[in-house]
Amino acid sequence: MLVVSWTLNLFWLGLNYFWRIASLEVLLAIPALLLLYALLALIGYVYWGVREVQEQDAPYASVMVGVIVAATLLYFNFSLLQFVLQAIGQ
Repeated sequence: MLVVSWTLNLFWLGLNYFWRIASLEVLLAIPALLLLYALLALIGYVYWGVREVQEQDAPYASVMVGVIVAATLLYFNFSLLQFVLQAIGQ
């Protein structure tokens, strides 16, 4: 347990140090890239899910689960980008 606690503390210190030395462009690029990833994940889930349904008569439930997961990821990444933009503006 002590090793886990030490590792988490080391990770937390490294993360805090990174945010202090990172430039403004990097701080904006991270949420923007995560948002792009979420958008691509949503498109991929829909494309391959519908393709699997058409080719193999798979249930639509797998497509819906993938879309829900990707939409949630998209929402959280958009919220993160808005938070970063608000934090920079203040």
